[in-house]
Amino acid sequence: MISVLSLLTAAASPSPAASPVPTASPIPSGSVSAIPTLIPSTPIPTTAPLIPALASPQLPALLLSGMVWVPVIVGAILLLVPQRTEAERARVRLFAIIASGFVLVLAVLTWYGFADQGGSFAFEEQRSWLPALGSSYHLGIDGISLALLVLSSLLSFCAVLASTRVRERPGLYFALLLLMETGLNGAFASLDGLLLALFWAMPIVSIFLLIAGWGGAGRKRAAWKALAFGLCSTGLLTLALLITAARATPSTLDLVTLHQAALRGPVVGLVFWLSLAAFAILLPLVPVHTWFADAVAEAPPAVGAMIGGALPALGGYGLYRVIAGEFAGTLHHVRGAILVLTLISLLWGGISALGQDDLARAIAHLAMSRSALVLLAVASASPVALNGGVLLMVASGMGTALLLLVTGMVAERTGTRSLRALAGLSGRLPRAAVLYLIGGLALTGVPGLAGFAGMLLVFLGAYPVERTATTIAILGSLLITGLVIWTAERIFFGSIGDAHLRLRDLGTLELTCGTILAAMLILLGIFPGLLVSNVNFGILNLLAGATG
Repeated sequence: MISVLSLLTAAASPSPAASPVPTASPIPSGSVSAIPTLIPSTPIPTTAPLIPALASPQLPALLLSGMVWVPVIVGAILLLVPQRTEAERARVRLFAIIASGFVLVLAVLTWYGFADQGGSFAFEEQRSWLPALGSSYHLGIDGISLALLVLSSLLSFCAVLASTRVRERPGLYFALLLLMETGLNGAFASLDGLLLALFWAMPIVSIFLLIAGWGGAGRKRAAWKALAFGLCSTGLLTLALLITAARATPSTLDLVTLHQAALRGPVVGLVFWLSLAAFAILLPLVPVHTWFADAVAEAPPAVGAMIGGALPALGGYGLYRVIAGEFAGTLHHVRGAILVLTLISLLWGGISALGQDDLARAIAHLAMSRSALVLLAVASASPVALNGGVLLMVASGMGTALLLLVTGMVAERTGTRSLRALAGLSGRLPRAAVLYLIGGLALTGVPGLAGFAGMLLVFLGAYPVERTATTIAILGSLLITGLVIWTAERIFFGSIGDAHLRLRDLGTLELTCGTILAAMLILLGIFPGLLVSNVNFGILNLLAGATG
C-alpha cells in the first residue's frame, strides 16, 4: 500500500520545483488540442523516479531497429532451414528461442537505459524513406510505449518457448510467430503513420495464418473472422491517418509533426471516431468484440496467449497515443458516450464469461471485460488513472497469457477444456494449479500482484471525474473475481474423475514459461514503480501536449 501511495504522489502531486501548466481556457469547438476542463491545472511533477536511479549506459542508436527487425529476419531464415529430421526441427525451435530471447534482452536493456527526454522520444531513429509521401523511417519510445514494448517482448518469448511441441511445419510456424513480434514491437515504436499502418497489419496477418494452419476444429471460421476485423481496424486507422496528413501543412505522415497540427471543423469528429473504432476492435470493445473469443479459443495455446495478452495492449496503446494525446477536447465532449461504452463492455464481458463452458472462451471474455477499464482511464484523462491503465495493460496481458498457457497445458493432458468435465486436478497437477491461481488473482486485483496497483490507480484517478461510472465499474469488476474463483474451484478442487488419475504435472519447459510470467506479476505487484516511474513521465508529457 505504501508503494501505491507513493505512485499517487508521483503521478498527481505538485512538486515545489515544478513549473505550472497555464490555466485551462475554454475549449474551442472542434479543436484537437483543446484543454479538457476535467484535467486540473496542476503543476507537472518533476519528482525523481521511485526506484533508485541506476547509471544509464550509452546504448546503440539502432536498439529499437534491432528489437523490430531481428525477429522477422530470423523468421525468414527459418523458412530456408531444412526440417526433414527431428534434429533439424529441434534446431529450428532453438533458433526461434534464441531470436526471441535476444529481443527480450534488448527490451530489458532499453528499460535499463531509458531516461525521460523532456517531451521528446528516447532512442529516436529517423532516416529518409519515402519523402514524396511525407513518410520517413522514424522510431522512438516514451515511458508508455516502453512498458508495452517490454510486455510484447516478454509474451513473445514465452509464446515461442511454449511452442516447442510443434512438430508440423515448425519453420513456418515460428516464422509467423516472430512476424507477429515484429509487428507488435514496430507498432509500439513507430513515429510515422505509414510505418504504423504497416506494422499494425503484421500481427493480423500472422494470426490469420497461424489459426488457419495450426488451430482447432473451428479454425477456418475463426481465422477469417479475425482477418476481417483486423483488416477493418487497419483500414480505419490508415484512413484516419491519411485524412489528418492531408489537412496538415505541409502534408506529412510523421506522427510528431501531425501531433502539432490542429484539425478544425467536422473533420475532427470524423478522425476521432475512425481512430476510436480502429482501436476498439483490438481492445476489444462491444460491439466489435465477436472475433476475439473465437480467435483465442481456436488458436494454438501459445498463439492464443499472444492474442489475449498482446492485442488488447496494442488497442489500448492507440487509445493513449491518439485519443488521449490528440483529441483531448473531443474526448471531453463525448465522455458520456465513451463511459457508456466502457460499462457495457465491462459488464458484457463478465456476464458472457460466466455463461461459457469452454475455459479458453471464458478467459477471453474475462480479458475483454478487464480491457474496458483501460477505456475508463482514457475517458477520465486523469494522470493517476492513465498511469494505472498502462500498468493494468501490462498486468492483464501477462495474467491472461498465463491463464491461457495453463489452460492449453491442462487441455493437452485431459483432452478437453470443458468446465463440466474437469475437476480435482490439483492433486495431479499442483504446479498448474498454482500458476493458474496466480494468473487469475492478478486479474482480480489481489494485493501483492501487479493487477492490484493498476486497478487501484484507475479507480482512484477516475472516481473524482465520474463517480457513478467508476462505482459501477468497481461493482462490475466483482464479476471477474467471482469467475476466477468459480473456475479455479471447478477445475482444480473437488473429486477427480477416474479418467484423470494418471495425469503428469507440468514439465520443466512448461513450468519455466509459467514461472516467468508469474514471477513478473509478483515483482510488479510488490514494486509497481519499476514501470510507473518511467510511465509517469510519458503520461505527463502526453497530457501536456494534449493541452497545448
